[in-house]
Parts: sequence; C-alpha cells; structure tokens
Amino acid sequence: MWGGMYQYSVHGVWTDPHFEKIAPIQAGALESYALAYRRTRDPKWRAAAGDIARYLLQFWRDPDGGFYTSQDADLRLPTGRKEPVLGDEYYAKDDAARRALGVPLIDTHVYADRNGAILRGLLLLDAVAPDEAVRAAALQAGERLVRTHRDDRGGFRHAEGDRGLLHLSDQVEVGRGLLALWRSTGDAKWQQLARDVADFALRELADPAGGFYAHTVDPEAAGAFAERRKPFDDNARMARFLLELHRGLDHGADDLPYAKAAELAIRSISQPEAVKAQMRQVGDYLLALAELTATPIDITVVGRPDDPTAQALLRAALAYDEPRGNISLSAPGTRYPDLKKPAAYLCTDTACSTPITDPGRFDKSAEAFLRGIARP
Repeated sequence: MWGGMYQYSVHGVWTDPHFEKIAPIQAGALESYALAYRRTRDPKWRAAAGDIARYLLQFWRDPDGGFYTSQDADLRLPTGRKEPVLGDEYYAKDDAARRALGVPLIDTHVYADRNGAILRGLLLLDAVAPDEAVRAAALQAGERLVRTHRDDRGGFRHAEGDRGLLHLSDQVEVGRGLLALWRSTGDAKWQQLARDVADFALRELADPAGGFYAHTVDPEAAGAFAERRKPFDDNARMARFLLELHRGLDHGADDLPYAKAAELAIRSISQPEAVKAQMRQVGDYLLALAELTATPIDITVVGRPDDPTAQALLRAALAYDEPRGNISLSAPGTRYPDLKKPAAYLCTDTACSTPITDPGRFDKSAEAFLRGIARP
C-alpha cells in the first residue's frame, strides 16, 4: 500500500516480514528491479521499483532534498493507545486506519552513503521508466550532498556537520551516485565531483600496497585501535567506482591512476580465505572482477547537453540493456566528427558503428552493430 521493502522475514518464511525499512535495502531493491525491467521488460519489475520510489518520495524526503535513513517496524507511540502497535497488526490496516494511529518513527538523519545509493537507484529507474519526479528527486539529493556533506578535501562526510573521520563507504556510494548523475544529465560538474572523491580516496584512504582503509587516520587512536582495516565489500565497490570513473575519463586524459588502483584493491581482497569468509556475500566482488576483465562497449552521444535530440539519444542509450555499456555525452568535434546534429556511436576495441541519429531507432541500430558479440 505504501511501498518500500522490508528488511527481512522471520520464522523461516517469506510471508512473515520484519517490518523495519532501511535505506540500503531500498537502494538495492531499486537497482535490482530497475535492471530486471531493463533486461526483461516485464512490467512487474517496473511496478515493484516504482512502489519503492513512491515510498521514498512520499515518506523519506528531507525538506532540503535528501533522503532519510530508516523507519521503525512498529508504532511505538500510537494515538489513543498505551501499548505499541506491532508491525503485523499495523500494516494489516488500510491507509486511513494507519494514519489515524500515526506513522512509525522515521530516522531523519541524512547520511552520505545512503543518499548516494538511493539517488543512483532512482536514476537507474528513471533511465528505464522515465519519471520527472523521480529524476528531480535524485538531482536534488545530489545537490544536497554537495552543499551539506562535502569536505574541503573533496571527500564526503557521513552526516552534515561531522568533523571527525571520513569513511570509505561514504566515498564509494557518493562517488557512484555522482557518476550516475553525470551519465544521466551529461553535466561534467558531476564527473569532476566524482573525480575529486576518487582523488581524495587515493590520498587519504589508499594503502600503497593495494586496497583502501575503512576510514581516514584517527590521530587519537593508539595500539590496536590505530590499526586500520580494509573492509572486503567496500573495497569491491570502490574498485567498481574507480573502474567506472576511469572508463569515463579514458579518452580525455593520460596516465590515469584509477584503473590501477581498482585492480590493486581487488587483488588486496582476493586471498582465498578472505573470499571464503564472505560466504554468499560476494556479489560486488564478482561484478568488480567482471568489470575489470571485460572489454567495455563505449556508447557515446555527440551533442550539447541542452539539445533535446542529444538528450533523447542519451536516454535511449541509458535504457538500452548492455551491461558493459560505458555511456557518455561528448561535445561535437572532440572525439567524433561534428555532423551538425546529435548522433550516437557504439564502439568496441576494434570497430565503431555508423552514427545513430534517430533516438527511436537506437535499439535496433545497436543490436545490429553488436550482433555476434557475446553479451553477459
């Protein structure tokens, strides 16, 4: 009824949920459902993603444009009752009855990593099911993070007003969110902000031997507390962020450090015992390996960001189901000839397509070019 996704189920069955809702679950579900819809075009996946976006926009938006952190499973202070209303009773009621009692407590902190992941999920949904409200909310969340959470060194603080350590998880999720904003809008400011995050991480969080520490140096820590750990999953996601950043910059700069740092991060967590300890939670690690070793398909839209046809071609590229796609907007005459009208090109490491100028024919033209190339 209200949308969103619960954190987990209890009693060994999927039909008995624990009703708490937390940001990482909403962001992960958004991404999964949007990608499932992109691959299958089954409307059930679009509807599922839309339900989560609707919940986030209705219940979790900060007045300044950010997203909140979690919502309690139960109603602890119900109107007109002395005892809490447990989730199974509360969520069995209709909308009017729930609102008459009150809404379970929402944690209104705006955290950088949560917001980076949510805005990225929203943009993935907007790419395959365009929705101006969803797109605007993602843009506003990005602007909010830059305005309130960005450190003067280029990294991002976990919460507004934090003055302590900066954390790897925040840099990873915000960095990936900034790249999603760049790809969605074509605005180079988002790519530069993402690059600033990567440069901060390389200066302040990287181990010269490979991999990234969980946080910046704590000057007050001593003994065992001064030892900095390198978290497995955050390193896998940092590698994915750096590889994505590198491929977006690869044509415009030499001697970039990002791909090498990504490879070192993957190597730093690839000891068999470290991988085994993760058990089934190796999704980002496996995707990082795939992205490190795969040859990308460059999908470049040549045109100005304010040109409607260029934007339509960019949207067609973002909606196209090509997991290896490295999508970017390029100014006319820089990497490709200026045809005096917007055009899109697909390129492998050995060949490029003819220019695609009609957004409505993008999919068919892309399929024709990629025919015979194995797809993940």
